[in-house]
Amino acid sequence: MQEPSQPLLPMASEFDTDYVQEASEGRRNTSTILCLTTGTGYSIYKSTIIPAIKSAEREAILVTCFWAASATRELVNEALVHLSEKALSSSTRISVRICFSSSSLARNMLLPTPKEGQHYPSSSWKKIGLPGPEELTGLDLRVSRKFSWPFGIIHSKYVVVDRKLAIFPSCNVSWERWFEVAVSCSGSVVAYLLSFHSQFWDNEQSPEAAFECPVEEDGTHEATTAPTLTAPGAGGGGSGSKSSSDLNIPAPTTLLPSPHTPSVLPNHLHPQTIIAHCPCLPGTTSTPAFSPTPLLRTTYYLLATARSSITLLTPNLTEPTVVEVLLQALARGVSVRIWTNRTLMTMEQLVTAGTTTPTCIQRLRRRAEETERGGHLEVSYFDGDNGPGAQHPVLREIEEYRDTVPIKLHAKVTIIDGERILLGSGNMDAASWKTSQELGILIESRAVVNEFMKLWKYDKLGV
Repeated sequence: MQEPSQPLLPMASEFDTDYVQEASEGRRNTSTILCLTTGTGYSIYKSTIIPAIKSAEREAILVTCFWAASATRELVNEALVHLSEKALSSSTRISVRICFSSSSLARNMLLPTPKEGQHYPSSSWKKIGLPGPEELTGLDLRVSRKFSWPFGIIHSKYVVVDRKLAIFPSCNVSWERWFEVAVSCSGSVVAYLLSFHSQFWDNEQSPEAAFECPVEEDGTHEATTAPTLTAPGAGGGGSGSKSSSDLNIPAPTTLLPSPHTPSVLPNHLHPQTIIAHCPCLPGTTSTPAFSPTPLLRTTYYLLATARSSITLLTPNLTEPTVVEVLLQALARGVSVRIWTNRTLMTMEQLVTAGTTTPTCIQRLRRRAEETERGGHLEVSYFDGDNGPGAQHPVLREIEEYRDTVPIKLHAKVTIIDGERILLGSGNMDAASWKTSQELGILIESRAVVNEFMKLWKYDKLGV
């Protein structure tokens, strides 16, 4: 079992790009932000991800945590059939890779995979909800799954098209009606993502049918334009996704992996954690520990160096490290704005953290009130009685809108000082900080932050 390590932080109190470059293991460079999209998972797939996949000429990679029967999966299947027909019409083959971690709780508990993963032959595609091989003869399709028992979920989610376009959605291929966000990028971040993908899903082997990402004379990767993105119902009262397309904003971006941390017990049941909660024992009040992965180190650093404001959108907040660093920020006079859920995957929270989000929020509020002249703390529940998730009850029951009206918050967004935005798969909960594999992308751009603010329609986020 790998023991968590203490946070690795410099003594500087201000944001330092050199620290991010070191923490990310050299994955910071300039990329182009092409598009931001918000909505439910279904609407984001329909408006942004599916058109991108259909545009593939040589290769499409789809990685998702959950691969579940849903309207979203039907969209993916339609796109695969379209790609196959396109390839056959031009007498070529298109390489497609689908990678996932879970299709059901029972499968996770009963069928963990080998370290190198489980690979599905074409004869089993229909059993996992894909079209049969006779419908996909134009594709070189490989399907893989990875899950390590009992807490080793692979939580990262991304799409890569023709090694030029990368999309980082917060949503899965699943049925949940949750508020999500996706960012589309080109440039150096695509090359970093492909390297990460090859190391994890191909076990450090180069993928078959690989081809080089174009490189300019100065060594940077060529910026490309995204496929034409159409957002059905964009801006229409919750009837679809909202998209800021054709942004083409150059910005420093950092790819931030967070590898799976093997563990037989959830962190709150580790002996050292239990001992740390015993007030009668000395030396147990140090900063909560976490594994020093690129994503966790950078996330902690962003929160620890915030000067004026922190905005968090997170499905749950149960990680003690996050609570402590937010309290430190409040003590510095930093304003903290949190959007989360009152009830989302409560049983998972109890298993992985031994607590729930409302309990942690209550503790955060109580301790913040004890801080004299501290920053302002504001917390909203997306699924609260008067929250966005409780709106449009009639629309939620109409078939036409069923998959496009969010009732919970699943987006993972961290905004620091209105200048930096962290997106990806990582939550501010114990599962993301202690066991699951995650992936994030940090974008240092006030312009991109402002674009996200335009898409967030529920209230001002205080940045």
